[in-house]
Amino acid sequence: MTMNSIRFDGKVALVTGGAKGIGLGISHKLAELGAKVVVNGNYRPSGHGPEDEVAADICAKGFEAVGVNGSVYDDDSAKAMVQKAIDTWGRLDIVVNNAGNATHDDIAELAPDENFDQQIDVHVRGTFMVVRAAWPHLLRSDQPRILNTSSACAWGFEGPHGWNANYATAKSALFGATRQLAGSGRPHGIGVNMIFPRALTPLVEEHISGTPLHEWQLKHLEMDPLTSTVAFLVHSDCKATGQFFTSAGGRVARVVIASPNGYWNPKLTPEDIRDNWSEVWGKQDAEGYMDEVFELTDQEREHQYLVKLFAGN
Repeated sequence: MTMNSIRFDGKVALVTGGAKGIGLGISHKLAELGAKVVVNGNYRPSGHGPEDEVAADICAKGFEAVGVNGSVYDDDSAKAMVQKAIDTWGRLDIVVNNAGNATHDDIAELAPDENFDQQIDVHVRGTFMVVRAAWPHLLRSDQPRILNTSSACAWGFEGPHGWNANYATAKSALFGATRQLAGSGRPHGIGVNMIFPRALTPLVEEHISGTPLHEWQLKHLEMDPLTSTVAFLVHSDCKATGQFFTSAGGRVARVVIASPNGYWNPKLTPEDIRDNWSEVWGKQDAEGYMDEVFELTDQEREHQYLVKLFAGN
């Protein structure tokens, strides 16, 4: 181990949905790198689920973990997850909002269906509830970090039944949640980012098993490169906040919200838009991708661009 190795010695992390799939990998990775991990598993009537086995397995390897059962979108459960960290180790430094499930049998034009509210609850309401419970303790941490988990489905997803509404909409809402939480956390040193992970998990296999895509992902999308990305994003060496990152198969990259320079006329008419559509749409390079864009980091960024336009007229 070198002096500048990514480590979490003395830090405490809560991983929601940490008992299976990507969350399971994250729980193990953070523990292996020295963090004490609270592994949250989805609610079971018995109050116990696979999180106890996961925590026991981590401890058997010489690391530290405890399990806690409960739904992230139940306020008492969210508080209990955080309290488990405080009761066990007296602090909380990292929150990975990974809990989630998916419904891909709905179609956008028929939304909302009976599962719509549940998807908003677990992905959006659950993220805010866990953060709300954790926030006072993160304020006392010297290196507080929050990582929200979205999905590439947020960019648009056509499933076997059509264009999905529930899951894609809920995951898309985390763009706004991440930016707003990052704004609130910035004065306190709380870094808040979001990841679009791609890995072959039981949930993914359920929907693509037996397809060529399944075979390709089985061969290429190993879990360890993804959990390595997560480890960096919740480490103090990562200074980014309010940002989005994609990670799959060893590739990691920032995702940005951007806009072309566009067409501007303070006396704009519908005909102007029609006749200058190529500028509205954005200039394209030889491969048909947008060229000459500016990044939309927040509302102020676009406002400043408008100020610049008016000032030059």
